[in-house]
Amino acid sequence: MPKFEGLKTDSTFNPDKPQQTLQEILTHICLIEEMRRGSVTRQILKIKRKGQREPALGGPYALFTCKKNGRTVGRRLRDAKEIRRLEQQVKNFRTFQNLCSRLIKIGEKICEKRERKEDR
Repeated sequence: MPKFEGLKTDSTFNPDKPQQTLQEILTHICLIEEMRRGSVTRQILKIKRKGQREPALGGPYALFTCKKNGRTVGRRLRDAKEIRRLEQQVKNFRTFQNLCSRLIKIGEKICEKRERKEDR
């Protein structure tokens, strides 16, 4: 999975070079191969045992949840390799969302800059 290091944040955005930042973001978006909506959480269950008043705690169990057709669906993850893979895919999706949001902001700044030049 690709690492996304060295990308400028909004605070270090150079307003004189929006095209360069735009190209950097597009390059990073192209590097994302696997992404998935949803989340990976840990679930702890209360298990009622015969002859005991207090339930025992079971887990933690890894659980992947996401929305499908307007409903939340989940499945338990058993394999550590699968857990890491799904966690990375979810992280990649969040990175993708962040990059798209920044892409929109920079696109708007480019439009505003062009409008100011046309008004002169």
